[in-house]
Amino acid sequence: MTNRKRVPLPGQRILRSVIAIVLCFGIYFLRGRQGMPFFSVIAAMQCITPYTSGMYKVAYKRVLGTAIGALWGLAALLLEKNFLLENLPGELNYYLMLSVLTGLVLYSTVLMKVPETAYFSAVVFLSIAMNHIGDEAPLLYALTRLMDTVVGVLVAEFVNRLHLPRVRNTDTLFVSAIGETILGPDRQLSPYSRIELNRLIQDGAKFTVATGETQASVRELLPGVDLRYPIITMNGATLYSIPEMRYLGVVTMSEEASARFITWAEARGTPLFSNCVEENLLVVRYREVKNEGMRLLMDTKLRSPYRNYVLSQVPDGTRVLYFLVLDTPENLDALERDLAAEPWSGEYRVQRDRLTDYPGYERVKVYDRRVSRQAMLSVLEEQMGTRKTVTMGSVPGQYDVYIADADRDQVVKELKRRFEPVSLRGWRNIFRWK
Repeated sequence: MTNRKRVPLPGQRILRSVIAIVLCFGIYFLRGRQGMPFFSVIAAMQCITPYTSGMYKVAYKRVLGTAIGALWGLAALLLEKNFLLENLPGELNYYLMLSVLTGLVLYSTVLMKVPETAYFSAVVFLSIAMNHIGDEAPLLYALTRLMDTVVGVLVAEFVNRLHLPRVRNTDTLFVSAIGETILGPDRQLSPYSRIELNRLIQDGAKFTVATGETQASVRELLPGVDLRYPIITMNGATLYSIPEMRYLGVVTMSEEASARFITWAEARGTPLFSNCVEENLLVVRYREVKNEGMRLLMDTKLRSPYRNYVLSQVPDGTRVLYFLVLDTPENLDALERDLAAEPWSGEYRVQRDRLTDYPGYERVKVYDRRVSRQAMLSVLEEQMGTRKTVTMGSVPGQYDVYIADADRDQVVKELKRRFEPVSLRGWRNIFRWK
């Protein structure tokens, strides 16, 4: 049975663009068909943004670029009307002049320290100077062109800020796993999820993640997501603030427990990484690259600016967060049996994962027995001061919300439904100023 590719539904940006276009055409008729609605529509479409906070910058660039281009266009038409027809005959010469003037338009945006408007300015200048040679009223056209753009920008501003009435549950903490919960089969976050997540967080949703990965892996797996609240990493061994770039809480092994496991593992020839937080940095220590899996892992991770691999033994007095063993399934089976047979094995918590990045290898992580996501979540709840917590994950029975299909953006849709349900009680949020 073949899997049919799901056709995505139109997103909010598409719907808002359609509404903005309809309004632009409507205003054109209300103005008595004055101006050119084409330029209003183009301006509106360029100013429709996923986030309300980015609207002002786009609108500013569009209006300023139009004003600069309109002034240069007016200058070109005045030159053509009052000087060039007699002194520079020939269409080719006029176009050569426009080429030079286009360079001056672009350069003027640099001198004015607004290079981000260069494209808009050049487009407006050329649309005026090329399409209205010989106009009797060049000033009127330049002003009309500017007005058309302002109409489009204002329409986009209105449409961007208009929303359904929703009640925002800002006193609820939403916590999602990553893996097969928020990431698709390709281990990527969909564009829709990234945009909607950021919008919801911007609107006040207290959203974070809890994962077995390190904070470095979270940054790599969720690029561009505004994770402004502390994240639970390493299966609950740490609580990390990405904005502050520091660990807010750690659960480490005792020095005795760390040293005991290292001695035991090295006596077995176990390929071992020791993960520690030293001076607020994640330091990964190893004594020797003992198999192809370790080599592949290091080739992948060494380039990360968020990890520090050090070829050395763990210094005395250093408390380890967790040990990572990357080996074949058969060797890991033996390791788990041997470890369980030790009288002190109850001091540790063992987590085993299958991997797709390193074919033929699996990994075991060994933590202090106190480490758990639930325990660290309790710490986070206390810090956040929220009244309610909703967890989301792909393991049935372990989370408040079971996510069966990450490929359908279920986490974001569930977050949206619970954080901002449609309700007439939220009439104050219909038009958003910020």
